[in-house]
Amino acid sequence: MKFIASLLLLFSFILDADSWLPPEPMAVLSADASILVRVEPGVLPNRDASNQPHFAKASFFRWDNQGNYQPYQQLSLRNKVLPLLSYASNQGELITIDNWYNPGHGEVVVIYKADGSVLKSFGLSAFYSKQQLEQLLRSVSSVQWRCFAKSPYLLQRDFYLPIRPAGVIKINLDDASVSLIDSDQSC
Repeated sequence: MKFIASLLLLFSFILDADSWLPPEPMAVLSADASILVRVEPGVLPNRDASNQPHFAKASFFRWDNQGNYQPYQQLSLRNKVLPLLSYASNQGELITIDNWYNPGHGEVVVIYKADGSVLKSFGLSAFYSKQQLEQLLRSVSSVQWRCFAKSPYLLQRDFYLPIRPAGVIKINLDDASVSLIDSDQSC
């Protein structure tokens, strides 16, 4: 009996299970407050009568200088449930980061152009070598690749994303070029 209890205790440390609250709608505002984006969670299969997944949706609103935000675009995101983070540029681009319930898997960064089309999406292999990927911490459903001690941010036409173990990825919103900067900083 002691052997079984010890084995269960060992597995509980190995699995390091994640705990997630249900996703809730979020809103993001561009730096100049001209663009507002409301992101609504999708519905997983078996959660509604159709038994089909409904991906997250983004509704875009533009400030009309008369005290109102006017809707101008809605699109289905590539996130099945919800992105963990979203950023809107002053020009109307949307950047989504990670996926609810499973960060670090699939398309971890997606850049949507102002017209709603996808400029580029990135998996972790765009930012890490195979050897670096193997060294990242993992839990049952997540890969811990972002540096949570520092926040991502938009600065004019560049998006800066702190990553583990140390560094900042810079993604240009015009051509989706990627460069690693500040690789000597610690996370």
